[in-house]
Amino acid sequence: MDTSESEGHATSTLKRKRSASGNASDVIPAKRLRFIAPNRRYDFGFPDPLIYYVAKNPTSAKLYKKLIKNVPYKIWVNGYCVIGFDANSSFKKDLVSSFLPRIYRCEIEDLSLQNQELTIDEFLFVTAETGRVCFSDITVVNRDGKEIAFEKLVELIPEVYSLKYYFKNNDKTVTSKTVKELLKLSHHQNFIQFRLFNVSEAFDIEAFFAHIKNSEGVFQLEFGDALSVAYQSRLEAIIDELIEAETFYYIPPFISYPEMDDEKCRELYQVCRENDWWP
Repeated sequence: MDTSESEGHATSTLKRKRSASGNASDVIPAKRLRFIAPNRRYDFGFPDPLIYYVAKNPTSAKLYKKLIKNVPYKIWVNGYCVIGFDANSSFKKDLVSSFLPRIYRCEIEDLSLQNQELTIDEFLFVTAETGRVCFSDITVVNRDGKEIAFEKLVELIPEVYSLKYYFKNNDKTVTSKTVKELLKLSHHQNFIQFRLFNVSEAFDIEAFFAHIKNSEGVFQLEFGDALSVAYQSRLEAIIDELIEAETFYYIPPFISYPEMDDEKCRELYQVCRENDWWP
């Protein structure tokens, strides 16, 4: 099941996510990324297919930045936007920051960012109209230059209903207080899906599991390496409870960690799939 189909299923299952009319089709679908110049179209002097190819397949970060720099107008970005590069890419972590001055209006509905560093003001600008986000290895710093906590990042995106977040290795944005602070947010019940990856054992799993039991969304927690034996036992107790349950009044979350038994992982996945959870 692809993402759009899955979220359509979730919307039909979770009545609170429908519009006042009760029509699940009112959910705004993702669109392609569009660059719209105010009042006029910029002419590069080359055929449109060539410019499109260069924009989509830049050979280096330097070329991409030069292309953006040479557009004399501010642009309007809306729809669907993906900006992601692995650690070995020639693109630097300030790529997003470098072209934001060229954007006068940002209405991205579906945003994916990978391996990028942003200030809190830049983050607020690009997520202002966003409903769906996927963040991987991103860093958002406060005005004092310090990286903000994960719960603060979630606080900054109150309109988001779909969150996928991949924590960096040795991430310090999650503490023992993270879950407590997350549950204080007024919009924490608004998520249709909430998926965290490479989670550390600082995450209060018992408190979050209690929250899941009183929610209607789809949850996924995949923990990273270096979990203590004690924390693995805490995860195991919750996983056993999920597998052994006969009925559910909530959508069971899919929880996994590297040392998890393969058979138990398959059993939990089957339980989740049979009770409205979708990957």
